[in-house]
Amino acid sequence: MNKLLKVALVVIVSQMSLVGQLQAETRALVEGDDYQVMGPKGTKSPEVMEFFSYACGHCYTMETFVNQFKKGNAGIKVVPVPTDLGHPQWTIYMKAYYLGELLKVLDKSHSKIFHQINVEGKHIVKEQDLKAFFVALGVDPVQYDKANKSFALSAKLRKAKQLARKYQIAGTPTFVANQRYKLNNQILKTTEMIEKALKELTVVAL
Repeated sequence: MNKLLKVALVVIVSQMSLVGQLQAETRALVEGDDYQVMGPKGTKSPEVMEFFSYACGHCYTMETFVNQFKKGNAGIKVVPVPTDLGHPQWTIYMKAYYLGELLKVLDKSHSKIFHQINVEGKHIVKEQDLKAFFVALGVDPVQYDKANKSFALSAKLRKAKQLARKYQIAGTPTFVANQRYKLNNQILKTTEMIEKALKELTVVAL
């Protein structure tokens, strides 16, 4: 095969790949396939709930996308909702998220827990391990114990589990737009399509 023909084939293949990518990014959403309507009403302002678990490798991978989405869509409120997917051993990771929130160290704890579990392979199994993690971040042990035994933590855990049941969360990460539209990542396939769906489904009619 001569050099000119090789170059032509490379250009054709590249163009075909680009067209396929653009089609994937810009195709219309299909209700029932790309997303499921979970109720008659949604929020009055743009909102995205992200159901996740620190023990979920896909959730860790999607963190970059989620952070970029937040930066590029400041008008859309993103609400992380930790879930254990019915696995009792994952409930401790739900506590880890909300303790970070209550102790006001979420900006540090969130990324560190994701990294510790998914990169270092160090899972948090016991309560003393969770406490040691937060103390290492500079949290006062007394304040940790107070937060860990608080009604606020129990209420947050209870609400998160109720939301997971309400939206029939069977896998993570799962995104719900405006508390009404649950996305199907397997059908959407790309982060471009997920972003398109989140933007379109959070549009609120005036």
